[in-house]
Amino acid sequence: MSNKKVVDLGCGTGVFCFAASLLGAYCTCVEIDLESLETARNIKSELNLDIELLNADIIKFYGRFDTVIQNPPFGVVNRGIDIKFLQTAFSIANVVYSIHKSNERSREIIIEMAKEHGFSAEILSERYRLKPYYPWHMKRIHEFLVDIYFFSKIPR
Repeated sequence: MSNKKVVDLGCGTGVFCFAASLLGAYCTCVEIDLESLETARNIKSELNLDIELLNADIIKFYGRFDTVIQNPPFGVVNRGIDIKFLQTAFSIANVVYSIHKSNERSREIIIEMAKEHGFSAEILSERYRLKPYYPWHMKRIHEFLVDIYFFSKIPR
């Protein structure tokens, strides 16, 4: 990732960007939630990292980057939001890493979408353990399967 322009769409508190920055990338964090961005700003200062923090809606976001890294909302509360994140990602970079809740229908949609945008897709499925984060999370730990996608623009 050294000397690459990386963007984390929906960065939350910036964990992916911090890691990319420590690996030598110049990273831009894009987040709509101001509270999460403030946490990211504090951590950025503590670690003295050169990271750009942007308060923006990814649906209206544009630019040009080498790589997108993202863990978009899974679309459980806001149906289809994960697909909107992918649309933006495919329009701004040739390499995309993205995490999605695993289910067969979503896989079909995501892989078809990747093909339509000229991307190949590789998938790694993993168990994910989530501690309660939002008010509607009721369990101490919720474990579920996620698909980690690697998308790469197919040369013409």
